[in-house]
Amino acid sequence: MKIALDLRRIRNPGIGRYMKCLTEALLAVSPAHEYLLILPPDAAQMIEAPPGAQAEKIVSSARYYSLPEQVEIPRILRDHRVDLLHAPHFNIPLICRCSRVVTIHDVIYLACREDLPSWAGRMYYKVMMSSAVRVADEIITDSKFSKEQIRQFIGTDRDIRVIYPGVDPSFAPVTDDARIRQACSRYGIRGDYVLYTGIFKPRKNHAGLLRAFRRLTDLGVEASLVIAGPVDERQKEIRLLAEELKIADRVVFTGFVDEGDLPSLYSGARVYACPSLYEGFGLTVLEAMACGTPVVCSQGTSLPEVGGAAALYADACNPKEFGDAIYKAFADVNLRATLRTDGFANVRRFSWNHTATQTLEVYQRALGGSTKSVVGAKVSDRASDDFVMPKEGAQ
Repeated sequence: MKIALDLRRIRNPGIGRYMKCLTEALLAVSPAHEYLLILPPDAAQMIEAPPGAQAEKIVSSARYYSLPEQVEIPRILRDHRVDLLHAPHFNIPLICRCSRVVTIHDVIYLACREDLPSWAGRMYYKVMMSSAVRVADEIITDSKFSKEQIRQFIGTDRDIRVIYPGVDPSFAPVTDDARIRQACSRYGIRGDYVLYTGIFKPRKNHAGLLRAFRRLTDLGVEASLVIAGPVDERQKEIRLLAEELKIADRVVFTGFVDEGDLPSLYSGARVYACPSLYEGFGLTVLEAMACGTPVVCSQGTSLPEVGGAAALYADACNPKEFGDAIYKAFADVNLRATLRTDGFANVRRFSWNHTATQTLEVYQRALGGSTKSVVGAKVSDRASDDFVMPKEGAQ
């Protein structure tokens, strides 16, 4: 089988990690297939193919969400005699000779209109996503929550396969204190801190986190709040709120964080707080757990599905409740130890190799074949069903 993957958004900090990790896992799990990797300019080095993998890299300058891509991508697939295209995003060629698999991670711009205020933008988004659902041979999504959201907002009863993403092995506890201190120093972090990583969008609820952190300071905690993520125009608004709450001197905005520094920042944090109000999956929760950091989490959307029984849940729209939860995870030694142990156990549910194996089964189904022939062995189908509900009283 010759499989093409459209990786033109591999530089994106969110979906790009999914593209990179899934592609490298596919190459490792099933190197017998031929792979065509469609990459943006100057991104060939971002994919490491293992020895023996048959992976050809080709550059495409076609802009995402443009008319030219609807011509260029099918031409590439035709010229390279591709059997199947996997678009790890909802944007796929509408007219194509080969089989098509699409991953739809979420419907954020339909569910959270403030993230995309333009009515025209939302309509284009919905039309393209609806078209992908209609023309794709198979559809993958990241969580049961996202599956139901796609059905609700797109209005489809098509079968949608839930395949959980994995956790990059680079996310593991950093035990070298010097390495943690060096990473913290690069971003102006001193002393104990609560960490959150995420882009500035209304649904990420940075404002709610600041108010919860103010509650933490009222409880007498001496710590900083570190908000790691790219800078945009909303940072001015968040800084003003920090000043109003009289916590500006305790809030550190790191801006963009190098991927190599993230494990150190997670490992050095006293607590990882995720106040997000909408997540299709919530990968940062798993990254924090993989680094041994206690997690306090919003109790909505996909987050309990991902965090399972290993996070402390609270209403992120209630600053007192969320702040009190952070305080417990920050100060209670026994609770911290439990969250750390449970976090490691929870992360074991998520493996990129398992993600790749299940994805290959979907490829075979798209081509009308037996799932057993894809990787030469039958692999359990239960990874996406192993949702462990939070412990009673965790909320």
